[in-house]
Amino acid sequence: MKFDSSKVYDIREVSSIREILESSVALYPDNTAFLRKKDGAIEEISYTRMYNETVALATYFHMIGLGGKKIAVMGHNSYEWSITYLAVTCGTGVIVPFDKELKGEEIRYLAADSDIAAIVFSKDVEDKLSGIDRSVIRLPMENFDEYFEKGDYQLSLGDTAYRDYTFDPDAMSVLIYTSGTTGLAKGVMLSHTNIAFDVYSTLRRIRVYETDRTLSILPMHHTYQCMAGFLVFIYAGASIAFIDSIRHLQQDMITYQPTVFIAVPLVLESFLKAIQKKYAKIFAGNAVFKTQQALSSLFKLAPGISKGIFTSVTKAFGGKMRAILCGAASLSPEIYRAYESFGLRVYVGYGLTETAPVSIVHNDFYTSPNDVGYPIDGVEAMLVNPNEDGVGELILRGKNVMLGYYNNPTETEKVLKDGWFYTGDLARINKNGSFSITGRIKSMIVIQSGKKIFPEELEYYLEQSPLIKESLVFGHEAEDGSVQVAASIFPDFEKLEAEMGKHRPDPDSEEYNAAVMEAITKLVRDVNRRVPHYKCIRKIIIKKTEFEKTSTRKIKRIASNYSEE
Repeated sequence: MKFDSSKVYDIREVSSIREILESSVALYPDNTAFLRKKDGAIEEISYTRMYNETVALATYFHMIGLGGKKIAVMGHNSYEWSITYLAVTCGTGVIVPFDKELKGEEIRYLAADSDIAAIVFSKDVEDKLSGIDRSVIRLPMENFDEYFEKGDYQLSLGDTAYRDYTFDPDAMSVLIYTSGTTGLAKGVMLSHTNIAFDVYSTLRRIRVYETDRTLSILPMHHTYQCMAGFLVFIYAGASIAFIDSIRHLQQDMITYQPTVFIAVPLVLESFLKAIQKKYAKIFAGNAVFKTQQALSSLFKLAPGISKGIFTSVTKAFGGKMRAILCGAASLSPEIYRAYESFGLRVYVGYGLTETAPVSIVHNDFYTSPNDVGYPIDGVEAMLVNPNEDGVGELILRGKNVMLGYYNNPTETEKVLKDGWFYTGDLARINKNGSFSITGRIKSMIVIQSGKKIFPEELEYYLEQSPLIKESLVFGHEAEDGSVQVAASIFPDFEKLEAEMGKHRPDPDSEEYNAAVMEAITKLVRDVNRRVPHYKCIRKIIIKKTEFEKTSTRKIKRIASNYSEE
């Protein structure tokens, strides 16, 4: 079924992050904006308090000479992180979110490249900041009460720095560095217009209510979480809860009872495996699970009935979950259908930091397990040079497209041409007009015949096996100079050993390694039977540990992930 692009919600238009903040405070002054655990109890922070503390913090920043400057923020998801972002973008200068997982050398490089004047940080990352130039002001999050107090005092004296702060909505207000090793990360320049447009245009087709609540687990420095799991909820007058730690996620789900969950595929896969493991422990559990799924599919248009069938599952999510937004990587149709069978609406989307980030996504009027939906309202998408299979490079145009790469005109010119952003991603337009992402141009394998192979297709087939946890397919140069398809595979050793039975060899022995390779080789042969001869995997590498990943749990396509430890 083709989606009717004229279907949109009539919602208030916003032109800046400041307008998102101030209009929501006016509309929802007493609503709860944030929930967090403090001194053993759950503290609720209203929109009015959030706004007052944002203004006080921005005023304090001006007091210490940071007006118009770049300010970095680094740390775990928190209320302090959130209002730092708001105080800087709405009333101080340019925010520069840093990934808290970065190493000291990477932080030193980014701090120098971005020319930050200050960094706001949580205590757990303090040791990583030693390499930053001493002229950069350090502002620990643990001292926020002091900053608020000083800012409030300044306001009482008539300070109007926040109110008088003006900015060009089309100038850089957010500087975000893409994933990359030291010296390779690119700074993406985003404006108020980019981000406000993305929030507004997404919500024109996906309804978020003021009664909704999300549980913040993905890193907020990442544009996807910052937009979908933070600014969207602030716009809607909804609430955001912060987890204690990832280890307590299950309990936090029950405590905070989120209605909307922002996730990446790996998180959803992990949840589903945990659910299936619990079913496996009960008598005929696997059969029960499949029967419940079959019953649920009969009531596809009645999520309430599906939730009733899977009561134990929905309780594990807190009992009030209604929707899941999944991005940052592709979600398999099987995982999509599983969550749909639980009575949850699943929205899968596509975007990049360079597009603020959402560009194409499912919506309230269309979802499917087989694609990423349609462009958000006001965004154009098309393919360049599609091949005989209809696959070409995806290019995008809209107000969400970045200003460019910071201090890097050469890289900017490569991707911004005549108003279009060249994503470097390969896509296909389906018969109903929806889009499917097929892979990255840089990861595409081209063999001697000129045939092109998309690693993501083979990785999908490999990971259908429960014996394979993760895989990475790439082009390998053989001894004769030809390019062959290779696969680096991280098996599920626990399941492999269970299949070996009581005669399992010692894990440190060559016999064990040979048995693992034999089992994986058999699975690879099964995959090879499903694809044309030129796509067949010729070389197998067994990984003993997980692949190195980005902060959003995407596997990095780097040399160390292609080799054995």
